[in-house]
Amino acid sequence: MGRILNSLSAVAVSMTISTIALAQGDATEDASRGDPIPLGYLEDVRVGSLGLAMKGKLDTGADTSSVHARDVDIYKRGKRDNWVRFRLIGKDGRAIRYDQNVIRFALIKTKTGGTIRRPVIHLPLCVGVKKGLAEINLADRADFEYDVLIGREFLAHRILVDPGQTFVGTDECGQSDED
Repeated sequence: MGRILNSLSAVAVSMTISTIALAQGDATEDASRGDPIPLGYLEDVRVGSLGLAMKGKLDTGADTSSVHARDVDIYKRGKRDNWVRFRLIGKDGRAIRYDQNVIRFALIKTKTGGTIRRPVIHLPLCVGVKKGLAEINLADRADFEYDVLIGREFLAHRILVDPGQTFVGTDECGQSDED
């Protein structure tokens, strides 16, 4: 039993050392190789093709990402296609209107135990130097401090989240060619 615990301890120490080495490395160099980069659990995020600046929370407990959307209007184009019009407002107050195809609807669990149906769209996201297309559900996040929640679907294979850090990423979104 002691030998197994010692082996597990050695693996844990090795993983911790690897994580520290990665965290101390050059994030730009890691991004160019496509390796995951370490970021804090709160980071500046660029949303959409115009790169609207928003504050985001990186949440490894959430499957998908969500964004605080205003004036959401779901409508039909043709007989079967669902579309949605909405506005996003950046941290500088700049507002951008979108009109996009709904790729699906998601049932999201609420704190009270119920579910809410939200439209899901594709939007470009960029955090630090990592960018890509993300599935994002449109939410009313007015009661939350951060307008963007980034879930595991976007974080996987791109970002290592350090829960003890905040706003450590650089704002180099335009310099990465990933995805």
